[in-house]
Amino acid sequence: MTAAPPTLFGSNLVWLLTSEELMKDYNQQELDQTVRRVCKDRDVRYRLVLLEDLVVSIENGGLGVWIKGKKVKYFPLVVLIRVPTPVLQCDSEITVLRHLELLGCRLMNSSAAILKCVNKVWTFQELANNGFPLPNTFSYGGHSNIMGAVKTVDTNLVYPVVVKNCRGHRGKCVFLARDQHQMHDSANLLRHDAPYLFQQYIRESHGRDVRVVVVGDKVIGAMLRQSTDGRMQSNCSAGGAGQPFVLSPEGEKLAIDVARCLRMDICGVDLLLNNDGSFWVCEVNANVGFKFFNPAVGHNVAEDIAIMALAEIDRLKEIRKYSTVEVSDTSDYYSDTS
Repeated sequence: MTAAPPTLFGSNLVWLLTSEELMKDYNQQELDQTVRRVCKDRDVRYRLVLLEDLVVSIENGGLGVWIKGKKVKYFPLVVLIRVPTPVLQCDSEITVLRHLELLGCRLMNSSAAILKCVNKVWTFQELANNGFPLPNTFSYGGHSNIMGAVKTVDTNLVYPVVVKNCRGHRGKCVFLARDQHQMHDSANLLRHDAPYLFQQYIRESHGRDVRVVVVGDKVIGAMLRQSTDGRMQSNCSAGGAGQPFVLSPEGEKLAIDVARCLRMDICGVDLLLNNDGSFWVCEVNANVGFKFFNPAVGHNVAEDIAIMALAEIDRLKEIRKYSTVEVSDTSDYYSDTS
């Protein structure tokens, strides 16, 4: 059996891997511009790579990557990942991420970490196994079993009950079922593109939560999000208002511990508030946005991400042995055989 040839890395090369659809969004545009600027200031080569332009290959016993029909010769030590988590598929986007990881690239966030945050129940499964404070939550397997789950909720949760799509985002596909009648009527109308969860209602936190952004094992800021129309959803993208929030040491530790548990390099941790100052973990976002966070908190999240990526390149060059070369211009990215 012949060993696969070693991966060649550009010692001064970083990628941002995202999708064409996500690049229409402010967060990806801001991240692209900021990482590009920080890399230029530090003489690091930067490349924006779209999933739609990328093809993976297995040839002659080795792994390869092609971009726009050209075979990649030198790979980045670090790849920043921004993938569409609400519709992410294990047999498409995750296939690409795994391919890059097997080539030796350091993904921020990793494919395993992203998968833990794709589905809200998957997130809770990980956190519950490590003793984090979580609202009581029920979900189900097959879509035909939703009424069975609802009947279980009737006898095990106190109404009102929070109902969420397990892959919902930005405050969409979530509502408060006030009583059994509303729950049963609504269950028959739910779309089943993804399962739903049924969750304990934290009355003290109605219409408000705290978004904590963690980058590189550090809390870089916290924002109190509040509904402006009396609804339960506090997401700024759904009309909520954001303002700076002074997080207690206990809250800061909780957010960092959540990120560590899920092996997240970059994430948003949403916390529900209790009157006594303690918190419940509500959700964790692997594709954290900062359109509203930056002006509310007065911080540039994208710059923190860029600095973390470059620090990771330096760390990897110190502690691991790579076949690396200095990449001088874009023509060096591709194999002569492409």
